[in-house]
Amino acid sequence: MRRRAQYINNTCQQLDWTKHVINGRTPVYFYSQHASLLVCKAPKTGSTLLGAVVRAINLFNENNVSTIFQLGRNDIHKGLDEVRDQLITEEIIRTRSHVMVTRDPYSRLFSTFIDKYFLLGRLGRELALYVKRGFKESKGTYCGYDYTFQDFLDYIVYLAKTNLEVNEHMVPISQLCDVCRERYDLIGSQEHLNEATEEILKLVSNVTNTRLDMIRKSIKSKQSSLLSLVSSHIFDYNNNRPDCPDKNAFSAKMWKTFQIQGIVHAELDFPTHVFSPFSFHEEEARNMTSAILQEIRRKPLSQQEHKKQRLKYLSQAYRGIRWQTIVKIQHIYKLDILLFGYSMFPPSYPHSNDT
Repeated sequence: MRRRAQYINNTCQQLDWTKHVINGRTPVYFYSQHASLLVCKAPKTGSTLLGAVVRAINLFNENNVSTIFQLGRNDIHKGLDEVRDQLITEEIIRTRSHVMVTRDPYSRLFSTFIDKYFLLGRLGRELALYVKRGFKESKGTYCGYDYTFQDFLDYIVYLAKTNLEVNEHMVPISQLCDVCRERYDLIGSQEHLNEATEEILKLVSNVTNTRLDMIRKSIKSKQSSLLSLVSSHIFDYNNNRPDCPDKNAFSAKMWKTFQIQGIVHAELDFPTHVFSPFSFHEEEARNMTSAILQEIRRKPLSQQEHKKQRLKYLSQAYRGIRWQTIVKIQHIYKLDILLFGYSMFPPSYPHSNDT
């Protein structure tokens, strides 16, 4: 990870990287003064986990460390442990460890589509207005909007081409982290997030081994990570109910999302009975998580199956995308592809006849 940082620093000096800048937000960092740690915040690279790590490091009472990793992303991203580049002082610049995490652009875009468009939220309404589509109807009800992954990718191309502001979830990571101006000590990848997080923990100073061990244990807890996701989905649903008045339809979307993320086995049908007792109140998150975990244990995924299932959904998503769109996406994310060593082309699932 340190060699990658050195390679990127050297490569940036040989590029006219300013030609690839689009209209998007300036860098934001998770910051721990106590641990002398500055972590670039790039959505869809494990930023919620990284934010939780920094929050746990900064927490006054280390007995509460484990609770941080059970919080929904809306609580983690409130800005309590963040600093924007416009407000960075000389003291912050002298922070001992500057780190960031990358992700394959194609995987990141699909993850953004599932999390912010397939599910509910403001971004989905914006895309629906752009493509002039209404709600997605099914079986006498509706939930979310009637657009496709192709529509989403074309929308990004349109925003970049017309110099309109691109949401932070789609801005290239190289730009979000200002990688050609900022010198990073360590650059990890979302594809190996556990290893990256461990390397970050090895860099921190002035943190007790007890606290670090609690952080490591919390990161490995499947219940905590799922609880954080469920809490986030409940929050988003309650803030966007007019877009999906049928909670059963939204529950089905959640289940499909868990399958795409490799949390739930693809062969486990949507269990209506698991979600029907709940009204999607925030205080129900823990019980809902327990009910989901119980269903998951009926057919758990091995680590290899987890990776294979994620890759299958990802490659299927890109299989029908027009090649003209892929070429334009390649141009927008050229620096991410070049600097971080990712393929110019979307991942291809090895068994093309699978459905």
